[in-house]
Amino acid sequence: MSSSRDGIYEAGIVDPGIPNKDPTASFWQSELHPLANHQSPWPSKPVDVAVIGAGITGVNVARPEPMLRGHWTQRRTYQNNSVANWKSHIQTYGLEEAIRLAIFEHSHLKVMMSAAEENGIDCDLVLTEGVDAYYDERTFKHALCDLEDMKTHVPELASQYIVSTDRDYIKRVLKLSDRCIGTISVSAASVWPYKLVTGLLSPLVHGGRLNLQTNTAVEQIVDSREGESGVVRTSRGSIIARHIVHATNAWMGHLLPELRPFVSPVRGNVVHYASSKDAFGNVKDYDYIIQRKSGDLVVGRANLGRRATSNDSQTDLAPMSHLRGLPHEVALSPLPLASTTIDAAWSGILAFTEDGSPFIGRLPSPSRAHQWVCGCYHGYGMTKAFRAAEMVVLMILGETLPEDYPRSMLLTEERLRELAKDNDYMSSVCI
Repeated sequence: MSSSRDGIYEAGIVDPGIPNKDPTASFWQSELHPLANHQSPWPSKPVDVAVIGAGITGVNVARPEPMLRGHWTQRRTYQNNSVANWKSHIQTYGLEEAIRLAIFEHSHLKVMMSAAEENGIDCDLVLTEGVDAYYDERTFKHALCDLEDMKTHVPELASQYIVSTDRDYIKRVLKLSDRCIGTISVSAASVWPYKLVTGLLSPLVHGGRLNLQTNTAVEQIVDSREGESGVVRTSRGSIIARHIVHATNAWMGHLLPELRPFVSPVRGNVVHYASSKDAFGNVKDYDYIIQRKSGDLVVGRANLGRRATSNDSQTDLAPMSHLRGLPHEVALSPLPLASTTIDAAWSGILAFTEDGSPFIGRLPSPSRAHQWVCGCYHGYGMTKAFRAAEMVVLMILGETLPEDYPRSMLLTEERLRELAKDNDYMSSVCI
């Protein structure tokens, strides 16, 4: 893939392969869960649904609570800053769909909090304030204009945002440097995602409702329009399933080569600043990065010089240089040697799509009759993945999607045709 909404990539089509056996060590997985290497008894009979991938998407596809309790009803608790995408969504999808997308993204806060609370999961979930800090006058002005437009069309959402240009507040409370000219904030939360996922998996596995096979690579899927099931062939044996859900995000193109022209695996870089030393200058008040309750910080997604790659066994030079020097430019009083407080640095693979929208739905091909996709979140998985899983489950159950679910994320034959029109590398892949 050569381009996307968020940057320029190396030209061409990338087969992501399977996840690396020797990835960089993520801070989030510094405390392994007992299920980390769990393998249930191998299924001896066909299953209803086989889910490939055990992240936020996969676990929410597997658990019954969202469908049984009617969690698909519209919610009005807001989470992330959709202002940045407001105008582009209107231009691309129209006003009605832009409103659906904004409300859908913001609804994830309450949904994910409810899932953690109802299951008694200790995943460091903390309500906080999400702050977008602006260091460029033109960018800030555009954001303010977009927020004003949002107020016209979705006042109940736009009213949740707070704008500040008070230099004293920015310096005294947010502890940001003189470079910051303004901020836009909204209610948000921080969470330890690995603990949330494993916390949701645990009762399903131990209650006998979910068969979990870790460290098991899917090598091939045999499927067709004929018959009631497909066959998932893995490194440890085969599983027959009526429905097969691809919830592998950036690795989706490996088993589905027809999607490779439209999905790029892209390496994101992340660092963890320990709380034992005050790298940013009073990190307890520094909340616009991922601020954990113990005072430490996780700073990431500095994808300067993006590469299309699924190799997370290494990090990138330019993004890491940026992240290590960040305190000296954005913080009010950083330590002279702030980067020495970094105790973890790693990379993770994101899935960026050609049109900036996820792929959700049944694969529109006779040779994929029993297969579904749910992923490719373009770097916004925390505000899309959880409820995207609800969408694909509803479709598998044959239910009609309620109006509050975005339609632009659905994978259709027409959407693939449109994506193929401007793609220079389609000749290398048969659709």
